[in-house]
Amino acid sequence: MDKILFIHQRNDFTGSTRVLANVIETEFSEQQVSIITIAGNGLLTSLPNVCIIPIRYLLFRGKRIPIVTSLLCQLQAWILTLYYGWNYNTFYINTIIPYYAAIIGRIYGKKIVYHVHEKFVTKSFYVTVAEYVFNHVKSKRIFVSEYLKGQYPAKDNCYSIVKYNTLPISFLLKVQLVPIKDRELKNLLMITSLTRAKGIFTYIEVAKRHPCYTFRLLVSSDIETIMDFLHGDIPNNLKIIPKQSDIHPFLHISDLLLNLSIPSLWIETFGMTILEAMAYGIPAVVPNVGGPVELIINGYNGYCIDVTDVDAVSETIQKALSIKKYEYLAKNSIERLKSFT
Repeated sequence: MDKILFIHQRNDFTGSTRVLANVIETEFSEQQVSIITIAGNGLLTSLPNVCIIPIRYLLFRGKRIPIVTSLLCQLQAWILTLYYGWNYNTFYINTIIPYYAAIIGRIYGKKIVYHVHEKFVTKSFYVTVAEYVFNHVKSKRIFVSEYLKGQYPAKDNCYSIVKYNTLPISFLLKVQLVPIKDRELKNLLMITSLTRAKGIFTYIEVAKRHPCYTFRLLVSSDIETIMDFLHGDIPNNLKIIPKQSDIHPFLHISDLLLNLSIPSLWIETFGMTILEAMAYGIPAVVPNVGGPVELIINGYNGYCIDVTDVDAVSETIQKALSIKKYEYLAKNSIERLKSFT
């Protein structure tokens, strides 16, 4: 049996971690797998067949030390990959960010598999290095959308495929559909990480314009960090929900999903939360660029629009939640999911 070492930068509740957890659950459930990742309670920790090789944060009085914590995590990642990597045949690198794993894998002569989730709009030095290594190391590349595959130059020494994310059986078994006729048509949900690029402040502005709707913002951070980031600018009809290991209760009570990522800062390459919402028959309003347009057919199971235009987002929400249109969108959301199962 091929011995695979998984390398992932974070063990949290964000999309890339969720995708890796799904891959392990659906494709590697019959074998014990090892993952070099951050120590802590995340989606990967809950998998019964996973052995975590932990990268540990250096904290001072319970808080990270700027720059120092990040550098020490990187040093640990290099050392752990060097030490454990020799015992494996394949390095499965989730996202392009753990570039050190590709370098070490190349030195050791291992097979390298990249599961690619992102194309960065703004580039730090670290991202520039990661993209350079990705573009120069022989590997198998798994892209999560046709859009993303087209963002990277083809390489003769690399085998590239598009593999859409899917929902594992464990997720689908927990889905409890609310009959469309019983829905309130006033509950909106946005699931995101804590960054301006995800359109959080657009969501807040839209909530202010629609006091008759209930908006929920589920963020993959603790409540203190979220409140510091938002500076208390929260309308009464917006409920803030910190990181959750189980998003089913929130999808169950939602009528419409919003993904408002700002294309000039971050282009969504797939949209795992969109797929999860489709399992509940929930239409979505998403950006009109990137991977979401491969999930959402405009006017069929949701809307693809300029999500930076607050007026357009507001008008689209009202249209989607109108009794006349909603039933059509919701039924098609369930139907559209069949293309990704």
